[in-house]
Amino acid sequence: MKEADQHQVTQLLAHLGDSPDALDRLARLVYDDIHRLARHQRQGFKGGETLRTTALVHEAFLKVFRHEGTEINDRSHLMRVMAMAMRQIIVDHARRHLAEKRGGDAIHVELDEQSVGDERMDAERILDVENAIIRLGETDDALAELVAARFYGGLTTDDIASMQGVSRRTVQRQLKRANAWLRFELQGKSA
Repeated sequence: MKEADQHQVTQLLAHLGDSPDALDRLARLVYDDIHRLARHQRQGFKGGETLRTTALVHEAFLKVFRHEGTEINDRSHLMRVMAMAMRQIIVDHARRHLAEKRGGDAIHVELDEQSVGDERMDAERILDVENAIIRLGETDDALAELVAARFYGGLTTDDIASMQGVSRRTVQRQLKRANAWLRFELQGKSA
């Protein structure tokens, strides 16, 4: 996204309550980015045909902007909030799906850029990963946010570095630590 567009996003976010058409203009400006994020999240999951990409985008917009007074600072903040909303929608969808059908395989999650989205996950695995991220957040909230950004948002190392204001190398070290922790945590679940 061009710098001028990013500035326009920030201005629209600041004036959401002031202008009745600000949300529509904002949605048009960021729709492609949000749709790409949703497509990435959806592609990695089995049974996703009942949760279509466009429906995920619309549900996330409703979830984020349902209440007046939602304060979002800039495009980066908007993308994080949308990713979290999609995460909640996907987890809720997985819970509903699991209530209908039980099952699942051994869990293996890698957070490197090549493997994100390569392995399709069923509802039980989504919930196992979600619970692991929550447990990680109890000890290291920043690392849990990084895992969620990678796993649910499909953000690259560079995207996360920019979002967190740290170097690419720092994110790589954090991902390595997160991979080790998740591997340990999830192997106990599959045993």
